[in-house]
Amino acid sequence: MRPEDFKSEATPGRVIRHPNGYWAYIPNPLPPPIVWSGELISTLSAADRALGELAGLGQALPNPHLLIQPLIRREAVLSSRIEGTRASLADLYAYEAVQLTLF
Repeated sequence: MRPEDFKSEATPGRVIRHPNGYWAYIPNPLPPPIVWSGELISTLSAADRALGELAGLGQALPNPHLLIQPLIRREAVLSSRIEGTRASLADLYAYEAVQLTLF
């Protein structure tokens, strides 16, 4: 470990030298203190209002479960990018279409 990699103000913790000679990163305690600013409260209020609107729209749909599978597929593609996989949503749908023709 290189202690200089942890000297940024954005790093939530500190690096110490262990008595055995190695470096150790000690994260700050969780949860971090929340500064309840007017901007934060306004943003949280807007998010709460948007979720309420979404919940209302979901109840108006005759079958809201139809929306789940496309969202699951989209999340799978985005998650796979974290692992370095280069697949698009179109690639996934093309693969699934081929699989359906095999059965």
